[in-house]
Amino acid sequence: MIVLCVFVLTGCTEHSNYFYSGMENKDIPELSNSQSIEFFNVYKGHTDNWAAVYIIYKTKDTDNYVTKKLLKYIGKKPNPTGKISYDYDAGDDVGSGGVSVTDEPENGIYDLGPSTVMTALGQDYIVKFLIKWEEHSEMIEMKSEKE
Repeated sequence: MIVLCVFVLTGCTEHSNYFYSGMENKDIPELSNSQSIEFFNVYKGHTDNWAAVYIIYKTKDTDNYVTKKLLKYIGKKPNPTGKISYDYDAGDDVGSGGVSVTDEPENGIYDLGPSTVMTALGQDYIVKFLIKWEEHSEMIEMKSEKE
């Protein structure tokens, strides 16, 4: 019985790690070895088809915060191509956009680009993303890793 519990817990951790592999701060060149980062927080969430990461950070030499938004398709292959649009609410950083994808992205990761905001989010804030692709849509709610 104990062996089964350990197996189940290990399996969940490995599956969760798969969701976000390639989207961790160690995977992002501007964040991986930067000694100038003074503030850093990551919000993560996933649905059946998508994993999302919203990163907010501030470097010592600037007054503003920078956000980075990444999506990873974890649903049934192939990875979506064509128009992928999104709406998001992250406190002062609210917006929408879209990307047109002609080739399947490497590792299923879609970089939605950076934005600049004046303040950081509280740790208890839930970042919301609405993803629309083909004839589908899903809402992702992301929570801070620091909770």
